[in-house]
Amino acid sequence: MRITHIEPLVVRLPTAPDERTAKDWVVVLVHTDEGITGVGRGGNIDVISQELAPVLIGQDPRRTALLWEQMYETAWRDGRSGRASMSSIGAIDVALWDICGKSCSQPVWRLLGGYRDRVLAYADGSGYAEETDQSPEGIAARVKKHAELGYDAIKIHMYKAKGPEEIVERVRCARELIGPDKKLMIDLHRAWRGEVAVELARQLEPYNLYWIEEPVRQDDELFYLRMVQEATGAMVAGGEGEGTLYGVRRLITEGKLQLVQTDILIGGGYTGLMRIAALCKAYHLPVAPHGAQFPDINCHLVAAVPNGLIVSTYPSCEPNEIWSKMYDPPFEVVDGHIAMTELPGLGLALNWDFINRHRVSP
Repeated sequence: MRITHIEPLVVRLPTAPDERTAKDWVVVLVHTDEGITGVGRGGNIDVISQELAPVLIGQDPRRTALLWEQMYETAWRDGRSGRASMSSIGAIDVALWDICGKSCSQPVWRLLGGYRDRVLAYADGSGYAEETDQSPEGIAARVKKHAELGYDAIKIHMYKAKGPEEIVERVRCARELIGPDKKLMIDLHRAWRGEVAVELARQLEPYNLYWIEEPVRQDDELFYLRMVQEATGAMVAGGEGEGTLYGVRRLITEGKLQLVQTDILIGGGYTGLMRIAALCKAYHLPVAPHGAQFPDINCHLVAAVPNGLIVSTYPSCEPNEIWSKMYDPPFEVVDGHIAMTELPGLGLALNWDFINRHRVSP
């Protein structure tokens, strides 16, 4: 089997009811001479077409480790080792694993390790800046709505919080509405210096947070992370933007990070994330890949490895992302869980009517 060509598509979806704003999504198709096509998502069209495709054309797509190393070396030699290159490698790698699964009639989650066939998902989306009601009561109501959809774990984004006091009040209101048994997490988006984050973590202790995500700003992130970790019983989570194995190693060894959230694409797809998951396992740490817009991809990684913890997803009451529309039948999260299937590859068939309706020229 050989790769014949790589085809990136752009699908444009409105992000507002009046369609005044829209978001572009990249879908990557890796075609082979045996008629098997692998599907990936994300990446940069120019990097995929001009930098990476020439490296891969004519090669066996099932040699995932070899092709990953060749793409990675190409990105560094060309000085394109940043987010665009790593996410492009990740998108192609996901498609290559889709081909592997289809070629041997096995699902990707089993090829990668097959540790579990049912994956826990958490509700993401509460607290986004575009919501009309940013009050603690309004955000707490959204959290409760997510809990009522069957989610046992819910995360709040602390956008536009005026200060630590408002963050604490948001958490207090949410915990009061959903009770003590649900997992509640917060994302601070690297907004605070270490001393402030430490005091905030202490004030949040009575509300039994499951994790505190990216609590400190980047100027001294490693030292600040250690400070926060020492101040809270919650897991300190982060690393979503760290795409290299070596950067994750520093976050663990120097920053004492307790939950690694490297993005499935920025980390280089399944080949890259499996290496990161193995590194985390050596330190007895769980992994929970970033990306509520990628539960269809993330679930295979989390299902594959013993230290796969949970998958982020947007609930049905949130504005639908592309993953809820681009497949036929649709990809589903039911009662806060994803049931892995026996279908080969990613187990997902593209909805071409939808894609062609929203497709734009690259």
